[in-house]
Amino acid sequence: MNAATLSLVFLIIFGVTVMFCEGRIGGTTERCLCQKTNLQKRVKPVFVEKIEVFSPSASCTYTDIIITLKNRRKFCLDPNGKQGQWILSGQELKEKAKGQRGKKQKNKRQG
Repeated sequence: MNAATLSLVFLIIFGVTVMFCEGRIGGTTERCLCQKTNLQKRVKPVFVEKIEVFSPSASCTYTDIIITLKNRRKFCLDPNGKQGQWILSGQELKEKAKGQRGKKQKNKRQG
């Protein structure tokens, strides 16, 4: 192979690589765990085994709430619904309580 052919092959491979990578960098597609069209509004608490809350991240700008039922079925709960807001407020309270653990509270003496 001469230098001109080798350079042409290199440029073609480089161009194809750039074309595929360009479509992924800065794209608008997000990798969220829940699809925003298939959200449940509420669930009976009796059937819930586990609740997982995923905060917004670099790959997804939405808050995802995944509910696992006792029969191992999983689905996404709407974080904007009444039950979703209730769960998120409970998570906030739990986070605040974690921050206060281990700190000594000052006792006020009345005298």
